[in-house]
Amino acid sequence: MKKTIFLGLAMLFATLSFAQNNRSAAEVFLQITKPGKYTVYLDDEVIGSATGRFRFYDVYNSKPELSIIQGDRLILKERINVNAQERLILGFDNGRLNVIKQLSLFRNNQYALDDFYDYTENLNTAPIQPTLADLNYRLLSPEAFQEFYTSYKKSSFDSERVRLINAVNKKASFSSSQCKLILKAFTFDTERSKTAKSLYQTVVDPQNYFTIAEIFEFFNYKDDFLKYLEKQ
Repeated sequence: MKKTIFLGLAMLFATLSFAQNNRSAAEVFLQITKPGKYTVYLDDEVIGSATGRFRFYDVYNSKPELSIIQGDRLILKERINVNAQERLILGFDNGRLNVIKQLSLFRNNQYALDDFYDYTENLNTAPIQPTLADLNYRLLSPEAFQEFYTSYKKSSFDSERVRLINAVNKKASFSSSQCKLILKAFTFDTERSKTAKSLYQTVVDPQNYFTIAEIFEFFNYKDDFLKYLEKQ
């Protein structure tokens, strides 16, 4: 009897030890841009928040189902692809789910990530060359963007709008849908085109930036903008 108990304990400790050292799990983080109270499901796990940020740890399903509910209304239900030992950071904006970043959970056998978007600054690891997205990505919180946009809408001239955009864009980045919203307010395509090209350098989801083309009033500016994207 004692041998059976000891054997069972040994197997339990071995299982626990394996689980602690098993790094096949992933993380899924979600940022919802539009302010509001949401409930988010990842398979059977549920998180409610009014801050727009949702964190799911220890994700083992490589294709979990993500559902977003606002109030009592289901606004998204979609399968996502998750890689082991990575944090998948998603953005939900204007009814569309976008991949913002994919970060490795570990560096030199140490958990390496901060509380949401990036690697911890003080981690003592060998240096890794940052990507352009790592250097430029500082997405505004929904609250901060709303404050910016409230002030921005009061601008009467394109020159004022450019100054406001540049002031924010120096330290933060916009999503494609946010860029579309603020560029649509421009009076003239000339300044709209210049600013659209400038914002592309730091936009968090460049794969969606082609949607900006539809806000140009004249075909030649639209065509020029699309040619610009082709070259990037």
